[in-house]
Amino acid sequence: MKGFILPAVLLLAQTPLCADGGTVQLHKEAGGFVITVFSSPSPLSVGLADISVLLQNRDGLEPILDANVHLILHDESSSIEFHALPTRAQARNKLLYAAPVMFVSPGRWKMGILIERHGKETGAEGIVDVVPARAQVSYAGYIAFPPVMIVLFVIRERLIRRRARR
Repeated sequence: MKGFILPAVLLLAQTPLCADGGTVQLHKEAGGFVITVFSSPSPLSVGLADISVLLQNRDGLEPILDANVHLILHDESSSIEFHALPTRAQARNKLLYAAPVMFVSPGRWKMGILIERHGKETGAEGIVDVVPARAQVSYAGYIAFPPVMIVLFVIRERLIRRRARR
């Protein structure tokens, strides 16, 4: 049992840090807010992604739950731009504002966050890297492994019993 603890710890240490189901893409203070943007999957890749925004009061870091959030994503290489409206209704964690977005090409995307609250607007910008779409992973080997090992174990046991009878 002790032999499995170190490899398990090493595997866990290799995983990227994630928070609230995504990787932190942006963390800035703007106006009276602390803005943190999360994305999932990790790494961010071409295809459907979830972008979540955590808004906090700069003074006490209390979550802001009554703002309007607007997300602007612009691909610097192809001039593709699209807008999304993250809402709390779309988020699993109701302290976040979330929106699904579809990245159509890899590269560096400029991300702008515009926040409107009580008639005042605040914004923040950052860059996110989008990698090419990942190849589909097959889990067939993982599914087949336990039954194959059981069959091999049963065959081994039968061979041992035959040798013991002789």
